[in-house]
Amino acid sequence: MRITHGWQDIFALCALLVLAGCGDSPDNGEREHTRAIMQEIFAGLRVALPASADVATFGDPAKRETITAALGLLTRNASTLERHARSKDAQLGFLARSIASDAREIERAYTAGRYARSAYLLQQTVEHCIACHTRLPVLADSEVTAEFVEDGVFQDMPAEARSSLLIATRRFDAALALLEQELVDPMHHIATLLGPLTDYLVVSIRVKGDYARPRPVLARIAAREDAWSQLKLDIEGWLAALPELERLAVREPSVATARALVEEGDRLDAFPGDMSSRLHLIAASAVLERLIDAHDENDAALGEAYYLLGVVEASIGRNYWVTPAPFLLAESVRIAPHAPTAAQAYALLERELLQSYEGSEHEELPPEDREHLDSLQQLMQGS
Repeated sequence: MRITHGWQDIFALCALLVLAGCGDSPDNGEREHTRAIMQEIFAGLRVALPASADVATFGDPAKRETITAALGLLTRNASTLERHARSKDAQLGFLARSIASDAREIERAYTAGRYARSAYLLQQTVEHCIACHTRLPVLADSEVTAEFVEDGVFQDMPAEARSSLLIATRRFDAALALLEQELVDPMHHIATLLGPLTDYLVVSIRVKGDYARPRPVLARIAAREDAWSQLKLDIEGWLAALPELERLAVREPSVATARALVEEGDRLDAFPGDMSSRLHLIAASAVLERLIDAHDENDAALGEAYYLLGVVEASIGRNYWVTPAPFLLAESVRIAPHAPTAAQAYALLERELLQSYEGSEHEELPPEDREHLDSLQQLMQGS
């Protein structure tokens, strides 16, 4: 049995080796100490991760001792990250808990001989890393993470896999350059590039704050022969909206601005799955992430910010199975349970949870999810 994600998944977990807290520590001593730990862990992962591309190799008894040691290092490091993040913001805490939980399950599954599950979870971890590293503006690429993956590794990876790894390891300029090549390459049908297109816009706008760079790329995409009429119209709308979106972006972030962007996106979408709102939602997410990062009071405004961000992530998130949307919606209820947005957040969260089990072996919500919803209802009903 082959794991289909290939080199992306083999090396994507290098994103975990970013300095604790999903960014470079401002303290030189802490940074150097963390760098030494990360390099030690990476030395072990470089042995174990390539084997996970093939389950037979991953479960080879001759490799078991080495891989077990590497996964142990991963679990301990992820637990350290989880503890470190407790003093940070709620989103970072959620992402760190998710990584640590996955790491523990990866190790447990491998120890139990469930190699396919262990490898699959290993591959999914990159989504948490990307979610963390694309939350807030970044002035410059990370010099530290560039050391963790040699450039030669990238030559064997498909372009989409390479761009994911570059984003996960905070090498945003290289990721943008690669995505630009792919988005205008006629050898790839545009229908297969809608995910990378969203990644490109998220990195350009939310991470780099660059509203000018996408313009010529979007114009070339709209001119492609395989671009359908509605996509051309969507892109024309995006190009027209960019100046106004940039004007809003330089303002002090506010819930009112984000709400207006989300509502405008709703008006633009004419049918389910329409991409007309995509750029407005990305711009809204940029405003909301900055607002949440700067807001230090658990009030109705913060509750609405989490609600709006949950709505946005449910629409533009990279990965349906690994998404912060349910956490964001639940956090909205916890922060402001009596605010008008709490009921809306709860309703959307309940729907998302129920739909996530559609067609699964569960006939109803598992007890832990039902208890989660019940606890949120109790908060809303309390005085």
